Amino acid sequence: MLHLRLALAAEPLAVLFGSSRTAMHRTLLKNRKLLEAHGITIPPATTPPIVLAALKARVLAQTGEPHNKIKTTC
Repeated sequence: MLHLRLALAAEPLAVLFGSSRTAMHRTLLKNRKLLEAHGITIPPATTPPIVLAALKARVLAQTGEPHNKIKTTC
């Protein structure tokens, strides 16, 4: 949901969930295929929610990398 709705890339999601980037990529691909198989579409948010800033801050705190290193998929 975070990936599709908020366009969060696999890297910050992996940090948030304590996973590797490779495992997160595989998980996102599997989830996308399952949703497509069942005809479910998750539209992107029209405006980013306030919570997104908190998620990015948490990733930054866990990785110590500059905020501008977090890239979206779009």
